[in-house]
Amino acid sequence: MRQPSTRLISAALTSCALALVAGGCAVAVRGPLPLGPVVYVDRAPPAPYNEVVTVAPGPGYVWIGGYHGWTGRDYVWNRGYWTLPARGYTRWSPGYWHRDGRGHYWIAGRWQ
Repeated sequence: MRQPSTRLISAALTSCALALVAGGCAVAVRGPLPLGPVVYVDRAPPAPYNEVVTVAPGPGYVWIGGYHGWTGRDYVWNRGYWTLPARGYTRWSPGYWHRDGRGHYWIAGRWQ
């Protein structure tokens, strides 16, 4: 069987590099992407509290639900609150805890 020439391999690698630079890099990742550094927790968060959602303080306010945050030692509940959306956004996509083979990690909420 004939081996590919060094020139052919070099051309193929150059083409791939140019495609990555021109089109951006794409990396396949399993599961959702966190927005900051990943901190894995070896135990699941407690079930969320059933919060009482009060009346909005005014028109256009959006409810940001509470969640369990990790302090480095334990989970702590962060209460929900009303807020006005960030400029240009209308909907809040809540954060959540995701689990993979290394443990549980937080995916932060974001405006959409």
